[in-house]
Amino acid sequence: MGKPKTKKTKEHPYVPVVLDALLSVALVGMIGCIGWRVAAGGDTINQTSTYSDIAGTDEITSPTEEATEVPSIIYQNEEYINLDVYNGPLTLVNADEPFRGTGDFLVSLYETKLAAESHSFSVRDAELQLRQEAADNIITMLDDFFEATYDDNILVLTGYRSKERQQELYEANLAESEDDEEASSVAKGGYSEHQTGYGVDLSLLGEDDYDGTGIYAWINEHCHEYGYVLRYTEAKESITQVTPEPWHYRYVGKPHAYYMTTNRLCMEEYIDLLREYPYEGEHLSVTDEDGTVYEIYFVEASTSFATTMVPVPGKLSYEVSGNNSDGFIVTVNTGEKDASAAKPTASESTEATEETTEPTEE
Repeated sequence: MGKPKTKKTKEHPYVPVVLDALLSVALVGMIGCIGWRVAAGGDTINQTSTYSDIAGTDEITSPTEEATEVPSIIYQNEEYINLDVYNGPLTLVNADEPFRGTGDFLVSLYETKLAAESHSFSVRDAELQLRQEAADNIITMLDDFFEATYDDNILVLTGYRSKERQQELYEANLAESEDDEEASSVAKGGYSEHQTGYGVDLSLLGEDDYDGTGIYAWINEHCHEYGYVLRYTEAKESITQVTPEPWHYRYVGKPHAYYMTTNRLCMEEYIDLLREYPYEGEHLSVTDEDGTVYEIYFVEASTSFATTMVPVPGKLSYEVSGNNSDGFIVTVNTGEKDASAAKPTASESTEATEETTEPTEE
């Protein structure tokens, strides 16, 4: 039996090419679809931990979805060693909390003043030192004071003082005193704000003492604008346990000085208050006299590890300071402005708000 004959059909020469092209397009489309589904529905690998701002959100809507909230500020973790709680402009030093930080980043106030071409006040000598931000702002403040009053009699008498030098002063005062109570008017070594590099004592050229009155009341009324507060007042004597020192100013930073002055708080009260505004909860919102809006919150230092992960904003200006005790205070410049900010008055800066009792002098 012979081999059966098959009928040949004529095939178009472009059909295989077209089929191959269609198969390729379909394959690419399938891969793209799978890739889109993975990208849209898969897990994201974060390079850093991010947090949503708890204080406020903005609402957005789409035609097909209900209104959702998106964070106005995104935070990420930044690692700080726990010893950093002892450094920064908000370190609280008093009879109960000795200074445990370092004396790094000090500058000569005299040399900084020369570089700024300031001639509005005098400095005790070229050895007097302050932290850079404290030096810059005291120069600006005293320059502005001179422009307002044409008085150039102010002398910056004291800035940074080492623990050893403070102890020498304490022992010398003790030797001249008849009892320990009088000697305690000078702080022991390690318990003076001057060791932080953020404390400043003002005096006057000549024989007059600086008491913050008369023409010098301008400084008390305006020092918060430069990040300074009058540290030891009669109104807060029972809390600070230090007799009034009208010559002693402390740099804490502008939003903090503004809030303390406006609300008539001493530093002890303010540091306690900030613990009530943890990162996980409501943040303290402060609008200074320029209308700049700040968010301030507290992060407790880790008790289990040598470092603490502090949430900070990824794209905004911020500062982190220790409180010299148990945690970190983060100050965020939100970049927002509020023109309705109220300015503190002279009476708000100095008026006593509570009855005081006779303190035990340091």
